[in-house]
Amino acid sequence: MTRNVLLGLGVLLVGLAVWLVDEKQLASRAAFLERDGQRIDTLLAGRLAFEVSVLEARAGLQLNFDPVNRALSVLREAGAEAETLQTRGAAGAAAAAQIALAAHALEREEAALEQFKTDLALLRLASHGFPLAADTLIRRAETSARHGPRSALSDELTTLAALRTDLERYEELPAADVTQRLERELSTLQALRATLDDGGREELDVLVGHTRAILDRRERVDQFARVLVRSPVRAHLTAARTAFERSARGRAQQVGALQLLSGILALGGVMLLASAALRSARRPRR
Repeated sequence: MTRNVLLGLGVLLVGLAVWLVDEKQLASRAAFLERDGQRIDTLLAGRLAFEVSVLEARAGLQLNFDPVNRALSVLREAGAEAETLQTRGAAGAAAAAQIALAAHALEREEAALEQFKTDLALLRLASHGFPLAADTLIRRAETSARHGPRSALSDELTTLAALRTDLERYEELPAADVTQRLERELSTLQALRATLDDGGREELDVLVGHTRAILDRRERVDQFARVLVRSPVRAHLTAARTAFERSARGRAQQVGALQLLSGILALGGVMLLASAALRSARRPRR
């Protein structure tokens, strides 16, 4: 080959290598792969933290909802991440679809979550206030029984004690038979309301209010916890991670092959240019 042919081929090969790297955006593709994977991992970690925080709040291990809110703020990025993956074309389509499903399921959960927070806060308040209210009313009944005048409430000391015991059992483990006993005990006590003075009626209303709050809200907070455990959000995110890894392996292999090809082209071009330079150096000067 002549020197000019070598120069032309060398420049062509180097140009092809540069075009391949620039046109196919190999470096940016590799960076996208890493960032997309990290964001999916962040969503999965956020979901786990969300579930754990809700269950810990229900168990009384967390006294506020800050951990729940922090995890929820992470999960709210699911919709944006689905849109980002959709821009990757077919390579991100499967993962994007699963994350979009997770985002829709999360939207439905959020409304229930706000109700859960309200119910749990009121349940905690009622659980704290009930023993105090029960003791107050029991003392009123005992005072009336000892010092007179004896009231109808004094005759129901056994009912008051049973109400307190049954509610403690209900808080430990709700059961239909305990609920039925509590309803009967509440009916018995409320039937006495008209016989009490203003102070007695107020104390009875507080006791009944706390009892009703526990009966009504205990099941609702437990129901949300059960729904959360069965929620499809984490399953969708796990499926998205699996789909992404499968696609990423194929894309990584493609990027690697193109990088290897561009390297070979560049090396070949440099070698041809070097050969042309050597020929020029050896040509006798006139």
